Amino acid sequence: MAANSKREQILAKVKTTLEAVSSLEHVERKPLRDMSELEEYPQTQLPLAVVLGGLPTPVEKVSDRDIILDRVRSVVTATIFVYAIENDNPDTKISTLADDVWAAIYDDMTLGFDWVIGLRIVPDIETAFWYPYVAFNMQVEITYLHGKGGI
Repeated sequence: MAANSKREQILAKVKTTLEAVSSLEHVERKPLRDMSELEEYPQTQLPLAVVLGGLPTPVEKVSDRDIILDRVRSVVTATIFVYAIENDNPDTKISTLADDVWAAIYDDMTLGFDWVIGLRIVPDIETAFWYPYVAFNMQVEITYLHGKGGI
């Protein structure tokens, strides 16, 4: 049933959107177990973006009795974690990657779906620096409409 899930379609679209970002080398939907796992990635696969999704939160039910329409408005959050190697200018590296991710996600605020009705990016103000790695994350809050039969 996951293929029919609008949640799954949204998260898959966020991943494919990030795969088109030239400054990112690799995009996954699997969390890192710990930071030692990052050290196992070949440098050719960094910068790495990891997309993880939360479960949708219903905002309100929308019903129009005249046209027999029954929908739920929900918000699902996709968290994008970005990891990179940078020795010389780590803060500049974060600025560059964050700017590229921001621009790619905001390029189409519907993610190509007519049932996505809103999108907001909330960057985490904390960034991480541990030689030679840098990291940051952004929350992408996607508001969409779906039926009562699934998420």
